[in-house]
Amino acid sequence: MLQLNLHRRIFQFLRGVKFNTPVRQCCGYIILLCLSGCGFHLRGLADVPRWLNHIAIIVQTENRHLEPLLTEQLQAYKIIVTPAYAKPAYRLVIEKDSLQKQMTNVSASQTPRQYLLLYSVQFTLISSGGVTIIPSTHIIITRQFTLNNDRILGSNYEEMTFKREMEREAAAQIISRLGTAKEITLPKKSSQVSHAD
Repeated sequence: MLQLNLHRRIFQFLRGVKFNTPVRQCCGYIILLCLSGCGFHLRGLADVPRWLNHIAIIVQTENRHLEPLLTEQLQAYKIIVTPAYAKPAYRLVIEKDSLQKQMTNVSASQTPRQYLLLYSVQFTLISSGGVTIIPSTHIIITRQFTLNNDRILGSNYEEMTFKREMEREAAAQIISRLGTAKEITLPKKSSQVSHAD
């Protein structure tokens, strides 16, 4: 649905642009067809299935910054996010998240100059019946961070900004993975009545 809307927007844009020759117009349509055929999506756009409605986000870590980001993105897709005690149809469980800082470069005076920030998230999607829809999955986001000793306060602020940006990107990747989930339907139990003769 979102991909169709994207194609419509591109088509409307191309229709509004005044082309000088039919060759340029033809090239525009060929580009549009190539982009639509290759599965091109703008960053941040994901197709979240409608059956994933009434989902609870359960964070099992101390860091609660990911929960509001996920809630906001799911609600943008018109998915109802419910509390865990309300018996939701699905539970998105954030099992682990961690931020690691690895030194990648040192200065001539042997002080750290550059770090690699690694933000990892482990999550799973479970139905209300306890069926695992998405097994435990890891997402790792990396950023290069240069430490400037002349403005140490600015560097700390920059590191926190990178961390928030990495959390937003991890939330977007989780939403993208939810878009690839397949609905699991359990066979209905048939009620058999035994006849006593």
